Amino acid sequence: MEKRFKAIVAGAGIGGLAVAAALGKAGAEAIVYERAESLDDMRYPWHDDVQPEAFERAGIEVPKGSFRKKNWTFVTPDGAVRRMYEAPEKADFSVWRRELNAELYARAARYAEVRFSSQVEGAVRENGRVVGITVNGERVYADLVIDSLGVDSVLKKDVPEITVHDGEEIFAVYRAFCEKRKGAPEAVYTNKVYLKHLGERGIAWAIQDGDEVDVLAGRPGGMSKEVLMRALEKLAEENVTVGERVTRGGGIYRIPVRYPATRMVADGYAAIGDAAYMTVPMLGSGIAASLLAADILAECISSATERGLSPAEAASAGNLWNYERKYFLSAGAEHCGVDVTKRGVLEFSDELLGWLLVSDVLTNDDVCALAKGRFLNIGVKEALAKVKAAGLKKLPALFKVNAMLTRGKRAIAIAKRIPAKFEPRAVKRWERKLVKAVTGKKRV
Repeated sequence: MEKRFKAIVAGAGIGGLAVAAALGKAGAEAIVYERAESLDDMRYPWHDDVQPEAFERAGIEVPKGSFRKKNWTFVTPDGAVRRMYEAPEKADFSVWRRELNAELYARAARYAEVRFSSQVEGAVRENGRVVGITVNGERVYADLVIDSLGVDSVLKKDVPEITVHDGEEIFAVYRAFCEKRKGAPEAVYTNKVYLKHLGERGIAWAIQDGDEVDVLAGRPGGMSKEVLMRALEKLAEENVTVGERVTRGGGIYRIPVRYPATRMVADGYAAIGDAAYMTVPMLGSGIAASLLAADILAECISSATERGLSPAEAASAGNLWNYERKYFLSAGAEHCGVDVTKRGVLEFSDELLGWLLVSDVLTNDDVCALAKGRFLNIGVKEALAKVKAAGLKKLPALFKVNAMLTRGKRAIAIAKRIPAKFEPRAVKRWERKLVKAVTGKKRV
């Protein structure tokens, strides 16, 4: 009798739960190890914006309580505002993470085993291959370890082939729901996003959510207590509906805001979700990408076993590369271009960012695309129209924006040239080119 494929999923993240359910449904043995004591302990008390098609593709209903995202109002460093207008039927859903996690857990529990109170401590390697994990001081073995432990996964220290982020590529963000101040006038703008908040490299927002106000302040690379307090004080000053009592949340979280890992697979190992930096670099949202990656990874394993490959062959870097490649071609390549845009915008002067946002150069469709974390691919006719809208005096500024978008297009093109097969030298060459295209740095 053929050996049944066994997968360990380290961490019950979005992608981890989704891939465990898909593998289990396909006939594999899948076990999820999660450090939280229960489902309630691991559910984030906030909502994230997700495209409706992400749920259609994953075969699940839009979670209960979800609502169409309201129109954002963007605030420049000097206080000017730009409102976006999007038809309700085209808007993303704001999805409560508690309800989504509950749905994904219920699906995973039907086809796989989920073990709570399980602290993953590291990977087990033999002869250069990942063969299991250490959890609660004991070794457990499997054909494949799927890393869903998030941006600071402890498994990566034992898998040196895998991409590790720079500090600046992590967004340190405070998020809390505050009680709406009684007697305060209704907000003119219900969803305000502050770009380069307080003139610093980072963002903040204040979102009216019924009787609560969703407050966020974040900076790439880290955020001191002094910076956080100054940001929150300014938000409360400019948004009088923000009350003093925190009803939910109130912690500082670490979110990757960078292009996907150029190496997310090794023999016996595959990263998913935040562990593979599968978020939209401009937004930090990774739900849609994680659900997509779960389908791709499960199909990669299932098709390999159906073709008669042994469990070891199915979990080899050579086969798992098909998962990484398909993910890059499906979503990751565009995220490389978005990352270039993010880096460029963070380096814009306050004056340039303010002018660009409130001018006619960015159309409403442009702003809506940026709000969804999409790359602006501007054609010749559109470019000429923007030059006309800006006027000759602003040509230097437009040249700077154009240079940024050109670099983004190049990064996308290089990302799509990901090698068809896992050949270490070819992969390394591709990694170097992509890293340089996105970051300008000559290193992997």
